[in-house]
Amino acid sequence: MLLAAHQGFSQAAAPAALAQAAKLEAEKKYESAYQVLDKADPKNQQPAVVLQKEKLLLNYYLIALNFQGFGLKDLAAGETVERLRGKEGNYSMHLLDIPQTLARLQKQFPQDYRLSQGLGDYYYRAMLCHCGEQDKTEAQLLDLVIEHYGRAHAHQLGDFMTYYAVGYGHLAQGRAQPSVAPFEKSIALNPQYPDAPYNLAYALLQLKKPAEAIPYAQTSLRLYTDPALKADAARMLGELYQQQQQPAEAKKALLQSLDLQPQHYATVRSLLELAVTTHAADATAWATRLYRLNPADDQMFSDIMDIYQAQNQWAEAEAFFSGQLPAAPKTPAAQGLLHLYLAILNMQLRRPQVARPHFLTAQTQLKKVAKPDNPLFQMIEKGLAESKP
Repeated sequence: MLLAAHQGFSQAAAPAALAQAAKLEAEKKYESAYQVLDKADPKNQQPAVVLQKEKLLLNYYLIALNFQGFGLKDLAAGETVERLRGKEGNYSMHLLDIPQTLARLQKQFPQDYRLSQGLGDYYYRAMLCHCGEQDKTEAQLLDLVIEHYGRAHAHQLGDFMTYYAVGYGHLAQGRAQPSVAPFEKSIALNPQYPDAPYNLAYALLQLKKPAEAIPYAQTSLRLYTDPALKADAARMLGELYQQQQQPAEAKKALLQSLDLQPQHYATVRSLLELAVTTHAADATAWATRLYRLNPADDQMFSDIMDIYQAQNQWAEAEAFFSGQLPAAPKTPAAQGLLHLYLAILNMQLRRPQVARPHFLTAQTQLKKVAKPDNPLFQMIEKGLAESKP
C-alpha cells in the first residue's frame, strides 16, 4: 500500500514537474530543469519524464562520456550550448543509459510509441556525433534509426526531423528510392527546412530523375543561408540542368556556386566540362583556372584530359597543355606531370617524335619526387618503347 501510494504521488507530480522543467528549459537553465525531473522520477519509471530527461541531455549536453554520461549547466547571459560544447568547464554530470532505459520502459508500456521515437532520437544523435555506441557501425545505427522511427510513424507519431532522419538513413546507405517518401513527408511537415529538399533532390539525381529533382534543388538553394551549403545546392542544380541539356541554366547555377566558393575544384571542373561539351569560347579559360588550382595534381591533369577526350578534342587538349609550358611551376611534380600528359596526347595524335622528348623530361622530373614503383614510370617506359625512332 505504501508503494502504491508513493507511485500515485509520483505520477500526480509528473505534470507539474514537466511544466516547471519546460519553463526552466526556456530560460536556458538546463541543469535546474533536469534536477526537477530527476526529483520527480529518480528511478526512471515514467515515460513522459524520462523522455523529457533524454531531450535535455541530447539537446543541451556540454560534454558527453560514451553518450551515457552527460554534462549540463544553467547557462549565463550570452552563453550558448554551441560555444561551450566540448570545452572544459564546471558541469554537473548525469548518468543515463538511454537505450537501455527506454527499452525497459517499452516492455512495461508496449503501447507507448513515444518510446520508439525516443530511441530513434538517441540513435540518430549518436550517429551524428560519433560519440557513443562504438560497437556499432554507422550503417547499424542508421538502421536502428529507421526501425524505431518507423514504429513511431506507424502510430502517427513523429515530426519533420524524424521523417528526414529516415530518409537520410536510407540515402546514406545507397537506397535512394525508399528515401523519397520520408523526405517528401518531412517537406510537407516543414517546408522551411532546407536539408530535406536538398537531399530529396540528390536522391532523385541518383534515380536519374533530374526534371523531378530541379524544383527541390531550387528550393534548397533559396532556403539555405550558409554560403557553403548554398554553394552545394547551386552546384547540384547546375549538374541537374546539365543532365537536362539546359546549358545556359546550368552555367548560371554553377557560376552562382563559384561566386560563393571561388576555389572549389568540382565547380570549376563542371564549368570546364560544360564549356568543352558546348564548344564554348571560354573553354580554355576554364581549363586554365582548373589547372592553376594545383599544377602538381595528377587528378587535375586526368580530369582535363578526360573532359576533352569525351568530346574527341585531343588536339584542343594538347594545345591547352602546351600553352601552360612557359608559365608552369618549375617544381619536379608540376613539370613532370605536364610533360607526361603532353607526351600521352601527342601519342594519341600519332606524333611519337614529338611525344618522346616529353616522356624523357617527365621521367627525369618525376624520378625526383616519385618512388620507383609508381605506375607512372611503367606508362613512361611503355611510351618510350613505342616512340623509339
